[in-house]
Amino acid sequence: MAPTVDTVLQDEDLMLRWLPGSARRMVVVFTGMSAGFGGAPLDEFAGSASRRGENNVLFVTDRRASWYAAPGLWPKVVRLVRYLRKSEGIEEIVTLGTSMGGYGALLLPREMRVRRAIAFSPQLTLDRTLTDDTRWPDVMGKYGQMPARNVGETFGATRTQYYLTAGGGCVEDVEQLGFAPEIKRVHRWVLPKSKHNLAGRLKELGLLYEVIGAAIRGRKARVETLYARYARAIA
Repeated sequence: MAPTVDTVLQDEDLMLRWLPGSARRMVVVFTGMSAGFGGAPLDEFAGSASRRGENNVLFVTDRRASWYAAPGLWPKVVRLVRYLRKSEGIEEIVTLGTSMGGYGALLLPREMRVRRAIAFSPQLTLDRTLTDDTRWPDVMGKYGQMPARNVGETFGATRTQYYLTAGGGCVEDVEQLGFAPEIKRVHRWVLPKSKHNLAGRLKELGLLYEVIGAAIRGRKARVETLYARYARAIA
């Protein structure tokens, strides 16, 4: 049975849902446009982040799919994450997201200490002057400037370890990884034959739970072993 995730805040722009854990780690999960993760309902992935009740998990949903550009939205997210970090005695933060949520997961380290940021099929920029990737709405035309024009430009000023994965079957997602800087703390993988719903594909193969668990703990070699298993499974 999936863990019960409680809604602690919901307004026109933002929904926050909370799952308490026993450790001093908080996994902040930024959801995709469907308010889910990997093409499945949110609660189904609560277990992957909580690790059977070990981690506290905060699910963050941008209800307008504004890429956190709606007026005042990103500062509100940051303020509430900081509040929970203090009130729950959190010692380590890890972020996790897919697609639009990947942008949020990669952006939060700019605002506070994040040990690891994990993103599947993330968009690092929607700026039409930087990319021809037009799969998504003209967010800046509707809401104004995004919190970061290219989130990859924020990586150098942090101490975060970044885990980025894209599907080789989606040219646009592979190109998005190119906006991340070439520094040792940035780890990137391109998995053959997968497309934008990469997390869903890993779930189908029974690998997503283990991949997320390894990445949360910073076990890069284990992530690579699991991705090698993926490659054998789809060969």
